[in-house]
Amino acid sequence: MLSSTGLLLVLVAQSAPETSRALEIEMTPAGNPQIAIWLEDRDGNFVDTIMVTRLVGTFGLGNRPGRSDFGGSYLFPYGRREMTLPVWAHRRGVEYDRFVFQDCKESWLGWHEATSSPEPFYCRPMTATEMGVDAVSCPTTRFNTDKGMPLRDVNMNDPNCQELANHPRTSFYPPRNDIGTSESLRDWSGVLTMRDINELDAVSRATPRANERFRMTYALPNATAAGDYVVWVEVNQEYDTNASHAYDYFVDPALRDYGVPHVGQPSIVWQVPVTVTASAATFSTLDYAGYGSPDGSDGDLRPPDATITTDKEGSGTGRLHVANDYRVQVRYSPNSSCLTPPTVNDLAAVALDWQAVEIRFTTDDEVARYEVRYQPGRDSIANEDDFLLAVPGPDIDDAMTRQFLPLESLQADSLYTVAVRSYNLCGEPSDIQTVVVRTPERIYATVDACFIATAAYGSKYEGDVVTFRRFRDRALLDNGPGRWFVETYYDLSPPLADVIRDHEHLRAAVRTVLAPVADLIRAFE
Repeated sequence: MLSSTGLLLVLVAQSAPETSRALEIEMTPAGNPQIAIWLEDRDGNFVDTIMVTRLVGTFGLGNRPGRSDFGGSYLFPYGRREMTLPVWAHRRGVEYDRFVFQDCKESWLGWHEATSSPEPFYCRPMTATEMGVDAVSCPTTRFNTDKGMPLRDVNMNDPNCQELANHPRTSFYPPRNDIGTSESLRDWSGVLTMRDINELDAVSRATPRANERFRMTYALPNATAAGDYVVWVEVNQEYDTNASHAYDYFVDPALRDYGVPHVGQPSIVWQVPVTVTASAATFSTLDYAGYGSPDGSDGDLRPPDATITTDKEGSGTGRLHVANDYRVQVRYSPNSSCLTPPTVNDLAAVALDWQAVEIRFTTDDEVARYEVRYQPGRDSIANEDDFLLAVPGPDIDDAMTRQFLPLESLQADSLYTVAVRSYNLCGEPSDIQTVVVRTPERIYATVDACFIATAAYGSKYEGDVVTFRRFRDRALLDNGPGRWFVETYYDLSPPLADVIRDHEHLRAAVRTVLAPVADLIRAFE
């Protein structure tokens, strides 16, 4: 039997908060990049993937059917983008089956109807004129795609498939893992097993929002020995061309107008040496360590040279903003709390328009981040499996209680279930909370653009930009002088917005001017 002193010690031990050694990585991305963060030891041995953006980790951007040199557009559905994060992919060294079109016609952008089923995420290919200036959305939410099949299962006796005989059977990128339903007469018979092939869901994160501080925490495994390590950060951005990196793309002769050149400067890599000890410390880096293969054919780190743009925000090394003399910062803590995170409280959702939902809830200091997912239908997310199959929305890493979240591929005038759960600093999730929201009818009568404000704030869903758009709709478009002003603004503002978008000091100056105007509008609403 325990003595009273022994019982007290047991109770204290049981109630003491669990802690973990943790790394907190911080950066401020520009544009809409793909990012991989991983840890290596001092000898260059791969330790673990800390984070990879969801287009690569969840939606199979690097291992999809179709030629890698297909053109691109918003949420383009085809073409394996093996040039996206090649340093991470090759140094990680995990190989997967290479996926190809079921009919083997890798050079065909279209005409795969016999092997295509409803597409839950990607858009149909678009022409250059369909890709809007201010923001882009899918031209239609009803689109079918060929999800592909492993090259090893292809019938090489089929004349259409013989040209694939000498292609590599494997890829360093995972296939997509978001497919939850199948059509037996159209999909590959094992399409639902793609979820089992791709094991990266736990480390896949939404692309950070442009020009906002991005912070994430990684709990070091208990077996991690004290000593020296390196945090690697690889960042890639589509359409980032310059005089040294502008590449041709393949044009399907049957669909000549679809897609635009997407491959430009290769992935840029930063390295941050860190030391794991008993004491907290902060490490950072400003200069990039090198860049990846322009075509993804290898994982070599090429040393810095004059072919990479270094003086333009959003391009080359400017894919990460400079903040306090660093582009990447890593804080090491030997005692991060691993208490079970609280569930999200007071969850509510309001549709701002047919593609944007405002999420509202009460935040908590013990939470490191919030994960958002959504699915068509009322109460369509009822358990963990439903949550993992739902479409990922943007992650939330700050303490704001109201979040403007543009969600992809929504249908107008439709019910959606939005689910949110919190994570502690050690990556453990809370229970899932859900809310149902209906999107409004889509109205095509007005241009949905506030070009200068959007360029300054980085998103048309930022609070002040929403205020300006609401003022336009309510106060300007219902009278002749107001409509004249709006039309004149649309004619003159896009070139100014292009200049502002590329210069952070101009963006900051414009925000300084616009913020009090937005406050004044809200005061009279």
